[in-house]
Amino acid sequence: MYPDEDACLKTIFGMRYGNLECCPACAVINSRFYKVKKRRCFECGQCGHQIYPLAGTIMEGTQIKLTLWFYAIFLFSNCRNGVSAKELQRVLGISYPSAWKLGHKIRLLMKQSNEKKLCGEVEIDESLFGPKGKGKRGWGAAKKVCLFGLVQRGGPVRTIIVPDRKQKTLLPLILANIRKGSRIYSDEFKVYKILKATGYRHMNVVHSKYQWREGHCHTNTKEGHWSNLKKMTFGTFTWISSKYLQCYIDEFDFRYNNRDGADVFEKLLETIANRPQ
Repeated sequence: MYPDEDACLKTIFGMRYGNLECCPACAVINSRFYKVKKRRCFECGQCGHQIYPLAGTIMEGTQIKLTLWFYAIFLFSNCRNGVSAKELQRVLGISYPSAWKLGHKIRLLMKQSNEKKLCGEVEIDESLFGPKGKGKRGWGAAKKVCLFGLVQRGGPVRTIIVPDRKQKTLLPLILANIRKGSRIYSDEFKVYKILKATGYRHMNVVHSKYQWREGHCHTNTKEGHWSNLKKMTFGTFTWISSKYLQCYIDEFDFRYNNRDGADVFEKLLETIANRPQ
């Protein structure tokens, strides 16, 4: 489908400007645009006005071939556990810095919009993320990052880096991401006791007493998500700095939220066209 540069460029142009009723410069209705030779732009056949399809996208100003961009996006859309910069370097035949930047730009496409609130049955939980080390373990351990996760059963997941797990930190996130009246399942963490008074139906299991499930009440979906996230991180990337951790988390959540999607590759291409960078 995308054998050369022109095919890739025409695809982006069609997605971004395929619905143009007239030229934005001369206003001629149904004016035809032609690819300019040796340039990444299209020109109006009436007035010569030029449109650059890559302007404002993650590909703007890049010297990397568009065929390599499309192949990298294809790898991201079809790989279950992520693609490291070293793998992109080997497969695409580009330098490591270029592969690293390219990978992070593709991850920008995977950042989800959280405008729509979760509803129905929602599991919430916190987790620590980071390398194993000497000294104190668990909460308060050095070099660990605190994550807060929410997952709607049968629906999307959201994972957010938080500075701590205090009530003043977690409660606003719950209110912003879960619709009032939803049923929330959690463990026995004391911060969640206020949920019933804030308009939610809340049930919890007591993990400290080895209670993992009571009827429909459990957090096993979220626990499974934590497990898979950490396997992806330490299996594919070995180590991730806290500065870029949210980018990798967004990538993993995107794959989870599109696990039943027919064509993630096409969806990412549409995001390039519709989301300004």
